[in-house]
Amino acid sequence: MKGWMRWVLLIGGGLVAAALLGAGLLAYLVTRLDVRGEVERAVESATGRDLTISGDVGVSYWPVLGLRAEDATLTNVEGGRAPAFIAADEIDIGVEIRPLFDRQVVVRRLVLQRPRIALEVDSEGAPNWVLTPRRAPPSTTPPPSSPSEPAIDVSRTNLREIRIVDGEISFYDARRGSGWLVGDADISSAITSLDEPMRVEGSVRYNDRPLDLAIDIERPGAASRGELTPIQLEIESELLNATFAGQTLASSGEIAGNVRASGPSLRDLAAWSGSPIQGAVGFGQFAVSGRLVVGGGAYEFSNAGFAVDLVRGRGDFVLSEVRGKPYLSGRLELFDFDLNPYLTGEAPPAPTEGQVEVAAAMPDAGSGAPTAEIAVVDDPDRALDVREAPSETPIDFSGLHAINADVELVTAAVLVQRMRIDRSRINLVINDGYMAATLHNLTLYGGSGRGRFEIDARAPATRIVQDITFSNLDARSFLTDAINFGNIEGRAEISIDIRAEGRTQSDLLSSLDGGTHVEIVSGTLHGVDLGGVASTIRNALRGELIAPEARTPFQGFSGTFAIADGVFASDDLSFNTTDLRIPGIGVIDVGQRRLDLRLAPRSPRGGIVFPFSIRGPWASISYANDMNDRAQAEILPRVRQVEAGSRAQAAGN
Repeated sequence: MKGWMRWVLLIGGGLVAAALLGAGLLAYLVTRLDVRGEVERAVESATGRDLTISGDVGVSYWPVLGLRAEDATLTNVEGGRAPAFIAADEIDIGVEIRPLFDRQVVVRRLVLQRPRIALEVDSEGAPNWVLTPRRAPPSTTPPPSSPSEPAIDVSRTNLREIRIVDGEISFYDARRGSGWLVGDADISSAITSLDEPMRVEGSVRYNDRPLDLAIDIERPGAASRGELTPIQLEIESELLNATFAGQTLASSGEIAGNVRASGPSLRDLAAWSGSPIQGAVGFGQFAVSGRLVVGGGAYEFSNAGFAVDLVRGRGDFVLSEVRGKPYLSGRLELFDFDLNPYLTGEAPPAPTEGQVEVAAAMPDAGSGAPTAEIAVVDDPDRALDVREAPSETPIDFSGLHAINADVELVTAAVLVQRMRIDRSRINLVINDGYMAATLHNLTLYGGSGRGRFEIDARAPATRIVQDITFSNLDARSFLTDAINFGNIEGRAEISIDIRAEGRTQSDLLSSLDGGTHVEIVSGTLHGVDLGGVASTIRNALRGELIAPEARTPFQGFSGTFAIADGVFASDDLSFNTTDLRIPGIGVIDVGQRRLDLRLAPRSPRGGIVFPFSIRGPWASISYANDMNDRAQAEILPRVRQVEAGSRAQAAGN
């Protein structure tokens, strides 16, 4: 045991003595060399930039055995925003001792303590990190430090380690007047040759959040000269995990390649990166994969799959920033999703396990889209419910201020309030609270639709415009989901041209202006037997004539309605059954939830049936004969008033 301890002590002592001897020799050699001048000249020759060492130059014992230079700065390009490209409190240069005897500097380690590295792109798009070595003049004079001896040879430089300790790295793009800053940079690397792969690993802090990164550069020499070079990147943080494999053009900072990224909150990521999503709800867990090109402040995705909240899709799109707000353009194909959370301001349900990474498994753009049932957690409200009083709660359209867009959308099933659109193609523009949607090829309720829809939420009172035509709809299903009226069935043709303005549902309904036309064929009216009412108005109140089980089969129903201040009016109502032709006039006051209708049934064989009225609040409608035309005398002027108001509103718009 004692012998073993003795050998350990002897070996340890020898190593300590050797280290002290090496340090002493290094200190002695440094005093014989003009280290400051040689280092400055070597760096200037390699980079084409002036290096100034303002502080002391001496021996470094920690973190490396070698040379130490304090307060060193490498100049920026001419006209650069920052005074220095690199400014470091201390640079520690680990060198091999033996080559110093032959006046050769063989650098093995380089440690930059508390450096400030300023990356910039000028207004012409030229970066400041492209370094151009200086050409030696045709005739050289010996270095002033030793006229009789050869200069230090730096050609054998081989860095086993490069470290940045507690650094600060900034970026500024003069073309957009914006940039970013990261601190607490602790980064390490190594380089054996400028033409050999180089790996950079470490961590930085951006906006008070740590981020771990690893970068593999295929040809660092090409990158330093601004040439194209392959690159791989890995990022891990609380808000973003990403991998990238592609290439970069260092002269412009552009990168292109395949990316996979995911995170717990797209909203938090946008705020962290400096482009917050204002207002609205959702934009939580996300994933994206595809080909990515980054350049000029834009992220261009192609053949990409993505998932945000429960919305899934794929497409070719560009995400950039315009006027401090995210801007999306391109073409997106969206799979089944519920749009209601983004319209109502209620947070969408969280994705289940496995849905977040769905983008990684998205099929190619040319293959068929997966199908899925829309999962609706809460029963959404309708824009209009004829069985309920209009809501006085302000409607939240803040989602239209969260992002700007100009996209073509191709969707599978979409749930809007209680209405389900099976498929659609939409051209959508969103601009600071204004949305315009041109609807092509809507497939819904067994029919189709097309038209234009606008929401202008730039002022406190939101303005809505609809000009939409629907064909061959299942009337009962459509009207039940749209306005909670399921008493009529058949195949429907509906055209809507309306405008509304307000902050609440009540405001919007009371301000409705425009017109609409409805035709329904081969259907049934539920809740009333109009033939029975027409035959004997005195028996109209009998239960079998107006009970829920009462029915009126018909061949066709049509009506053109003028709309003014939330009131619908028509003087060309036509309701035809096998036995009756029933023309009529009517007024529907949506705000007051009141119906005033006058019908004049006639037999197609010439028989006359007594005219009658259907009037009163929707909850308590009454039937009465109108042989004296009293109801017609009261209803018709109101119809004319609404028609005049509708024409005046149309002329004013």
